[in-house]
Amino acid sequence: MTVKEIKIEHILPCIADTSLIRFIAYIDKDISDILPYLNTKIENAIYNHPGRSITIKKEGRLIGVHARQIAGGKILDIKDAEYIIGWLKDLINYCYDNKDSIEPNYERRQRLQPLDIYKLLPRTNCKRCGELTCLAYAVKLSGEETDIMRCYEIFQGEHTQKRNELLKMLKTAGYSIPNVFAEKEENNED
Repeated sequence: MTVKEIKIEHILPCIADTSLIRFIAYIDKDISDILPYLNTKIENAIYNHPGRSITIKKEGRLIGVHARQIAGGKILDIKDAEYIIGWLKDLINYCYDNKDSIEPNYERRQRLQPLDIYKLLPRTNCKRCGELTCLAYAVKLSGEETDIMRCYEIFQGEHTQKRNELLKMLKTAGYSIPNVFAEKEENNED
């Protein structure tokens, strides 16, 4: 049974950035059973099976999907909120329509902690990544607001072991890593 309506009930100022908004919307049916399918289809989602929720980061927006509710933050405006709702409704209904051909994923993707990433960075504070410190870069990398390729120093010869460890940690946690490194990891497993 597909979702017919997702209705925005509340529009509020965004807590993280007051120039943006946040919203709360209600779904016309309980979608708990489709959340593992969404977890399969949405790259880098964080699924919580016991809590019956999934957290999504889409183009800088933060979206929490629950059994009958969607909450969005860092939303540009009401049109943007409607876009997100439409995108989710289409994806939810796609998953309902194609359940037989989608393998549900009940795994919870873990978010890495900034200090775990920081320990593997060169810690030179060179600023080439665009951040003032390696710790600031680690915070952004853990929140998937930047990527590993921004760290010039980690790709220097003396950091090979730390780089390989960091890339493996990122891949294991479900973070996006450049294909060249993902392929290298797969070849090393054989």
